[in-house]
Amino acid sequence: MWVPMQFNPDLFSPALLQAGWGLALVLLGVALWQAPWRALQAVPRRQHALFAALVVLSLLWSFRFEVMPGLHAHPFLLMTCTLIFGWSLTLLVGALALWLVVLIGAHPWQALPLDWLLAVVLPSTLCFGLMRALYRLRLRNLFFYILGLGFFGTIVVTFVTCVLIALFLAVTQPPAFMDQLWERVAFVVPLLYSEGFLNGLLVTAITVFVPDLVKTFDEHYFR
Repeated sequence: MWVPMQFNPDLFSPALLQAGWGLALVLLGVALWQAPWRALQAVPRRQHALFAALVVLSLLWSFRFEVMPGLHAHPFLLMTCTLIFGWSLTLLVGALALWLVVLIGAHPWQALPLDWLLAVVLPSTLCFGLMRALYRLRLRNLFFYILGLGFFGTIVVTFVTCVLIALFLAVTQPPAFMDQLWERVAFVVPLLYSEGFLNGLLVTAITVFVPDLVKTFDEHYFR
């Protein structure tokens, strides 16, 4: 699935960009405070997985295509990261991946906080909320985790993320911009499946073969 995640800073007012920086710094502080650093240090394999995720996300997010002037799209993969590493580490690795994309010259830095808030914080929070809902509903069959979250959950989260991004743009952009966006929005529908399939495949493989690597998976709870 390709979702709008990188914005031209010229689309937004300086005040909105400054507000984005402020909110992003606060949430980064929260993520740094809540991140399970001791648990990460205790399991070297998880450190290697985190580094691999950083490299993969940086490479995938550097490949993008222009949906319309000022708006680009690229692969997602945040459901897999959120389930494996949890909310805090996903936010941090997402921020580092976006910085690497900026450093290699694939994207301007001015809109970086809005990119991170809308394309990392928003979907990761939705993923984490969906996972918590699954535990609260006491759906203990393994397929509810690997398919309910990995496949169908990814489709739901991606769709909701795209809707919320579109609403944000509708509030901040002129009608002419939104008219162009609605003309091109159909590309989202057939590609929802591809994001669900990719995340579902990764979540299934990692949960089955290395369940201890998945932070949010309780192998004693699911059966």
